[in-house]
Amino acid sequence: MELTMMLLLCLVFCIPFSFCQQTKNNGIIFHYNNTYMYNVPYVVYVSKNTEYIMEFAGDLDEYDTPARVTVASDFANRTYPLFITARQQKGVFSWQLPMLVQTPDSLEQFTNISRTLCPHNNIYSEDEDTCDVSTLNTPIVHLTSSSPEPIMVTITVETVQDFFIKLNTETNLTTTPSQPKYYFYPFNQEPNKMVDLNAISIKRKYICNKRLDDSEQRTLDRYFVQSNMERSYGWFSRPKSVIVMIESDDDICAVISIQNFSCPVFDNERDILYDGYYLTMTRRGGITLTQDTFPLGFYIVFIVKTSDEDCTAASGNSTLPRMARILGWDETRVDVAAPDGRLKQFRFKIIQTISYQEYMIAAGAALAFFLSFYVAFIIAVLCQRKKRSDSSMESSQTEEGRVTVAVDTRGKTDTLPRRRRTINTLDASGSSRQCLAGEEQLIQSDRSSMSDTESDDFEDDATVEKDDYMQGGKLCVANLSRCRPRVLSARSKMYLWNVLTVAVFYTLPVIQLVVTYQRLLNQSGNQDLCYFNFLCAHPLMMLSDFNHVYSNLGYVLLGTLFLLQVWRRHQWHRSKTAIEKEMGIPQHFGLLYAMGVALVSEGLLSAAYHVCPNSMNFQFDTSFMYVTAVLCMVKIYQSRHPDINARAHATFGVLALIIFLGLVGVLNANFYFWVAFTVLHLVTCLVMTFQIYYLGRFRLGGGMVCRAARALAAAPCAAVTPARCGRGVLLLLANLANWAVAALGVAQHGRDFASHLLLVLMSNLFLYTLFYIAMKLLHRESIRWYSWVYIALTYSVWFGSSYFYLDLSTNWALTPAQSRQSNRECSLLQLYDSHDVWHFLSATAMFFSFNMYLTIDDNLANVPRTEIMVF
Repeated sequence: MELTMMLLLCLVFCIPFSFCQQTKNNGIIFHYNNTYMYNVPYVVYVSKNTEYIMEFAGDLDEYDTPARVTVASDFANRTYPLFITARQQKGVFSWQLPMLVQTPDSLEQFTNISRTLCPHNNIYSEDEDTCDVSTLNTPIVHLTSSSPEPIMVTITVETVQDFFIKLNTETNLTTTPSQPKYYFYPFNQEPNKMVDLNAISIKRKYICNKRLDDSEQRTLDRYFVQSNMERSYGWFSRPKSVIVMIESDDDICAVISIQNFSCPVFDNERDILYDGYYLTMTRRGGITLTQDTFPLGFYIVFIVKTSDEDCTAASGNSTLPRMARILGWDETRVDVAAPDGRLKQFRFKIIQTISYQEYMIAAGAALAFFLSFYVAFIIAVLCQRKKRSDSSMESSQTEEGRVTVAVDTRGKTDTLPRRRRTINTLDASGSSRQCLAGEEQLIQSDRSSMSDTESDDFEDDATVEKDDYMQGGKLCVANLSRCRPRVLSARSKMYLWNVLTVAVFYTLPVIQLVVTYQRLLNQSGNQDLCYFNFLCAHPLMMLSDFNHVYSNLGYVLLGTLFLLQVWRRHQWHRSKTAIEKEMGIPQHFGLLYAMGVALVSEGLLSAAYHVCPNSMNFQFDTSFMYVTAVLCMVKIYQSRHPDINARAHATFGVLALIIFLGLVGVLNANFYFWVAFTVLHLVTCLVMTFQIYYLGRFRLGGGMVCRAARALAAAPCAAVTPARCGRGVLLLLANLANWAVAALGVAQHGRDFASHLLLVLMSNLFLYTLFYIAMKLLHRESIRWYSWVYIALTYSVWFGSSYFYLDLSTNWALTPAQSRQSNRECSLLQLYDSHDVWHFLSATAMFFSFNMYLTIDDNLANVPRTEIMVF
């Protein structure tokens, strides 16, 4: 019986005791302690049976700045990672060690991690619920792992130094992919534009209805007075935005995120896409931020990316032909190696942008510069009217004297002088005898080097008989101006209607697209969408880059002024008599109007492009530059070939082909495309050379090569020696220049094919203009003094502006991060950079160019067309 009782006692006491011991051995032991201090490293051992809950406490003053948690462990692995959870009043954050990051080449891991928590009690918050500091939760860190063996972990919680960024003060920091950092910039930095934590703390006490002493009350009163002055009286001069300027000395790819004043703060590559603005950078970055977007201030987050793929676009291209690799087209990928792994050092500062007053001064200066051209135009018109009135009075007095003499001598009462109309008659062949006598010996020598069958190489023209030129006659403008003026006017007007149609249907979709780009930029916050010069991009209203849009004002104003000039000259031409209209170069006013409309359209499209410049819309900026260049070349050609000038539909067909080539070049400018374009370029130059040399009468036929070979075999010297040495030398120089431009394009083979195409057209326009001026001088034609002024101004301003065009501050052919390395600060009136100066100067140069084309033949206004040579 006693034995039975002892067994029952053993069962009652021993079994529960053994069960409790098993629970103690197999359960999780939680170590909780609220005595951990800031800035002290602690070493703990974590396993699946041991977890730590660590509450860190510090001084109340430390709650104004955030805490930074640093955890390191060399024993945590992929199989049994260490999990870290940080809890505080405004959020919960969790991470793991090792930090695993998938790169394009491999899987990298980091054994230490640092994170910055939100401030416990941000003094810039005006939330009265946080007035009781004693109720605020201190940071609590929870460490856990499933590892069966204890993992040694080192943990430190410290306050962030220099967390509040001061204006115009440079800050240095070092980050890695596992240790991002962020800082806070408050817009309200009173007084003296500095971070005055004392004044903000006093304001905080005032909001929380705490008692202030006399010194604190005086500080608070001074703070409110200065704030009210800024808000009531100083809005016109108060800076509304700042520029964040960031630099680094290495090429490691990083992401900079700008986030609003709120918690949590996203500090990893994935989360930054959900809030604020972000951009990629290597050595330089910048962004302009307005107080309207961030009323109290903003966080600046620095994140080092785990690979450089997003910042470098270079990749291996093994599909290039062997010849392309020999020419240096092999684009191999360059890996950036950092001496300390992916440790990146930053230095940044925040500076004020210009005020609204400085905005208006700079904008008004640009507007006044272009309006000065209108003033000069008005003065010139008034002077010409006065001169004409004086000359008309003199002529009337002369006529009255003649009438008086006629009455006295003849005794007649007729007061109207007799007029006699002189008509320039042409011979039967259609060319005047003056034209036939000028270059008879030159044409005879040229004819001796040709056979009768060579006449098939020249195109028959409906208005000029083929035998006139072949029999020794010198071709004059009279031979090529037989169409009625009404027909020429109708043909010329077609240029105006075509360019207006193209401008309307091209500009409206462009504006719609760039507005969509701007909205997407504002909504997504992705600053890599647009290639701005971020160090000189001043926002205004909805525009992120107001200055580059506004600087295109010159194209619109000067284009409109040129239209006024053409209209005035057109009205003056209408007032001429029928005999006076038959003198000088035939006028194509529709083509001149088209040139003015093209200049205005260029300004509108360039402004639209700069709303959000990138590789997909770069053709908007250059399309009407192509149109302008082609129209100017047609204008030069029509001066001496009025009847056989290109029709408007054919000209715009060629322009459509040019724009198509530009589109293909931007999308896929590979080796084969560059070769095909270079061949097309050089063949076109060769054909145009023959057309200009033979005065537009060259025809490419099947038997031309055979006839040229026979002529070369029969008389080598006569076949090679040009009959017109001056024209031949000028055309040879032009071809050499085109060969140089083609070689430059093949050697560079960049993505910016549109700029190369623009270089081809503009260089040929300059060469053709020089050719026209040189031929005028060779034919002893004088040029008016004001035309010489326009010529000098045109080439001076063009060459001066080319410097600013080549001084690139952005480059959409590179990645956004690479393009930011060229960003630079404003260089003119604190609002404009070198590209804005290019806009100003190029608009002025084009205006001077148009006036040069408009007036270069004014000396021939009273010269019969039978005396004006064709070249």
